[in-house]
Amino acid sequence: MKNRKAEKILVICGIILFIIGAGFVFLFGTVITNTDFETFLNQAVQKETGQDIPAEEFEGFFEQAQSINYGLHTGLMLLIAAVGVVALFTRNSSLLSGIFLLAGAGTTVIIFWWMMLPFLPALLYFIAGLMFLLRKPQAA
Repeated sequence: MKNRKAEKILVICGIILFIIGAGFVFLFGTVITNTDFETFLNQAVQKETGQDIPAEEFEGFFEQAQSINYGLHTGLMLLIAAVGVVALFTRNSSLLSGIFLLAGAGTTVIIFWWMMLPFLPALLYFIAGLMFLLRKPQAA
């Protein structure tokens, strides 16, 4: 089962993209929950357009954006990246690796259905999981 280079590359790319995505979610959550950013954005829009945004709309947007638990989503994305690492270490058992990767892709779709960011790494996990399950190992 040495010739699993394509699956290995797909999984590594998925892991890297999940880690980068987790960093972006953490950074966005840090910025959007900062009250200084809210006042800066309000002043910048007011200066640019010359008119004031209604306070209800502006506050409604920030209340909705701040109600999301970005730390939890960052942790879950890192956990799914760890599932990919486990699948890499168990790639000698192609059935187990395929199940781990398909479970990681399915979990991503269920948890992050509203977010487009983890779509590509989940797709890479899904393709690699199918390749682990459906591709026959070449004889040495």
